[in-house]
Amino acid sequence: MRLALLTLLGACSSPAESPNASRAEVVRALAEQVAQGHYAEFALKAAVMHELTTALCDHPDAGTFAAAQAGWWAAKAPWARAEVIQFGPVVEYPERLGPKIDDWPVNEEAVEALIAGEDPLDVASFGLMGSATRGLPVVEHLLWPDDADALSALLATPRRCEALVGASGDVAISAERLVTVWREDWMLRVGQPSVDDGDAYDTVQDALDEWVNRMAFTAENIRGTKLGAPVGDKTGGEPQPDLLQSRPSGRSLTDARDALAGVQDLWTGGAAESPLGVRDLLRDDPVLTAQLDALFETTDARLAELPEPLEDTILLQPELVARAQDALLALQVAVQVDLAQQLSVTITFNDNDGD
Repeated sequence: MRLALLTLLGACSSPAESPNASRAEVVRALAEQVAQGHYAEFALKAAVMHELTTALCDHPDAGTFAAAQAGWWAAKAPWARAEVIQFGPVVEYPERLGPKIDDWPVNEEAVEALIAGEDPLDVASFGLMGSATRGLPVVEHLLWPDDADALSALLATPRRCEALVGASGDVAISAERLVTVWREDWMLRVGQPSVDDGDAYDTVQDALDEWVNRMAFTAENIRGTKLGAPVGDKTGGEPQPDLLQSRPSGRSLTDARDALAGVQDLWTGGAAESPLGVRDLLRDDPVLTAQLDALFETTDARLAELPEPLEDTILLQPELVARAQDALLALQVAVQVDLAQQLSVTITFNDNDGD
């Protein structure tokens, strides 16, 4: 399908530049308000998650346990919305913070071996570990273990609590590091490329290309990875529930909706006081604006129609998943063809192609 899209775009005549003179303002707003806003919110909620897991292990009972689970769930929301920002310090060396925060799926055997061992499990020790035994999936595994009562397991094995506190604290540190690196380096590089002497983006159009491509890629990833792989798209229709993201906590569908909300944040400018998004570049094209607005609304509605938990839906009502995938595909194509053509965006290849 990607080749077909590229061929179609190549066959089209080169569109005229949009008469709106706000591209520089838009890319700056996306970097300074949307991206930095998501990262700052994630850092705040990751710190709260660490406080709640610490409180749980200091005073383990049903109330502190429920609060710790809620803390993990809340921290996952801004992280999932920021999934659309798959460039910069989340993937680039030397930071490459993404796998340290969320190397999914969790390696359960490695985590259990760590707990059964004798190595230190404090926050600093987790900061030296590989991604297989750190990050949000590790915290999720400890709060929602398979075939076990999590609170009883934490009470019975003190090292489980040590690991929970250490892993959550490590996530909080990585989240804060993400805020700092984005603010001090990438916010300028992608937000004001004309005044930055880095080599990531030479022009405002280069930065706009990145943002628009990420809108399409994220819609594609929701369709293929969060929904398609578990429902069996690559296995002849045989469901693969093990491929659900956030399966232990039952957050799989919410993850998908949060990721879509992140795409829409780029479109509208998000929740900033004076939001400015890609949509503002189409003031001279109300038809395309209305088309994309409607596609976002339809896609979110189709996801909202899926009964919880998503694991049961892929097994019992896969046709509803297909309806949501159809809406995501329509949104993806509209971004990659209609929106890209209108804004002279160069379409590139999704990092997840071939997965």
